[in-house]
Amino acid sequence: MSIATDLSKPQGTVILTVSGNIGNINTNGEAQFDRQMLEQLSQTKITTYTPWTEGLHVYEGVLLNTLLEQVNASGHKLVATALNDYHTELDLELLRDYPILLATKIDGAFMRVRDKGPIWIIYPLSDYSELNTARHYENMIWQLSSLEVY
Repeated sequence: MSIATDLSKPQGTVILTVSGNIGNINTNGEAQFDRQMLEQLSQTKITTYTPWTEGLHVYEGVLLNTLLEQVNASGHKLVATALNDYHTELDLELLRDYPILLATKIDGAFMRVRDKGPIWIIYPLSDYSELNTARHYENMIWQLSSLEVY
């Protein structure tokens, strides 16, 4: 397990706020990230299909586990909320062994809000058939804006 480094304050527009049971914060008890801050974390690519897109696409971003480690999260549940206030609860114990991606790019291009961005939670459905269920689809929030750990 790597040691989380202190978080700098975002210089650009905040696109993700992490709150709740976290130990590494940068403002008002939260960890706020702009695009550049997320890009500075270790990046991963996943090629997969989704129920909302045609064919395979390459998604790129930071793994959820990497982000949670960065903010020194401790908890078993995560509430993910989108820009339109849609939210869902993820069981971190069930997802611990899967490479769940906070994708900021699709096929090499940054995702815009109108195209499910700036962040889309991507499950590697092509690689793990057990994730190919309606319940997991509900967790694949696009236009993600906040995560609360508890």
